[in-house]
Amino acid sequence: MNKQHKIDAIKKHFYSTKLPKVDFYSAYYNQYGYASPQQLKKFMSMNGITVMERSLIERQESITINDKIDYNLDLLDNFGIPESLTHEYESTKLPSHLKKIGILSDIHFPYHSLEALTISIKHLREENIDCLYLNGDCFDFYSVSRHEKEKDMRDFKREVEMNREFLKKLRDLFPTIPIYFKLGNHEQRYARSLQVQAEEFAQIHDLQFEVFFHFDKYQIEMVQDYQGMEMGDLLVVHGHELYGAGGVNPAQNLMNKTLCNTLMGHVHKTSFAQKKTGFKEFINTYTTGCLTVLSPKYMPFSMHNHGFAIVDIKDGKSKVKNIFIDKDFKISF
Repeated sequence: MNKQHKIDAIKKHFYSTKLPKVDFYSAYYNQYGYASPQQLKKFMSMNGITVMERSLIERQESITINDKIDYNLDLLDNFGIPESLTHEYESTKLPSHLKKIGILSDIHFPYHSLEALTISIKHLREENIDCLYLNGDCFDFYSVSRHEKEKDMRDFKREVEMNREFLKKLRDLFPTIPIYFKLGNHEQRYARSLQVQAEEFAQIHDLQFEVFFHFDKYQIEMVQDYQGMEMGDLLVVHGHELYGAGGVNPAQNLMNKTLCNTLMGHVHKTSFAQKKTGFKEFINTYTTGCLTVLSPKYMPFSMHNHGFAIVDIKDGKSKVKNIFIDKDFKISF
């Protein structure tokens, strides 16, 4: 037996047994022509016949593929990947029979401007709107804000009672038309306060926003804070859904974010932007003024202004009157 044959024979023999190496040396040194176990050990070590190598071969031989994976795209729709835990959040659509919509945004009741709110409501009643859309931050929820609060103004019970009374008054003023209440970032304060301060109460039915403020009683339809409202070819959002939606000309910023006809509140400022596409079609974006006080203690020198809007829809096309209320509480278009 030449050297290579001896190497192959000892390797095959050693790798086929489970014997510890010391026992293998002692049992078989004579068989392979060595005078002692130490000589067999030296030979095996010099020729790479080791326990580590034997273990590696055993592991490789133990790995088997029991199931064939079929990557035929005609047979697999999703490769067996599970469904996502989330979904796309989409806008809702205003019923097509509604053609003249009054939009009030950022009233921040009960920290409203009574003069601006009154003139807005009077104008909408004179215009005979067939739908009233409260476009977010209708309520302020100062009492449960995360921001620093003045002690004398922290009265949640009073805020709730005044907010409920305001909804009742709106229904009295517009008794026959649909009223939509879009949740804004200030309405989120209510839900967040429940979750943080009284998590156990957040699931109670009577404390759900629309129940707590008697939407059923006043026949008010709630629009979720993450939803926009499509009014014909116009997307209406509060504005908190579009992070960083302000700026010097918020309507231009809005144009860059949505690339479609859009109206929003949130920034408390009347603005307008227009662009013409390569197909000679115009895209218009609007931001509406607010109906709260313009110089609150936390921002006495703001650039805010009062305002509201009316949207007329004909054949699916929208026409927006973005109405400005001046410092003398007179309206202009």
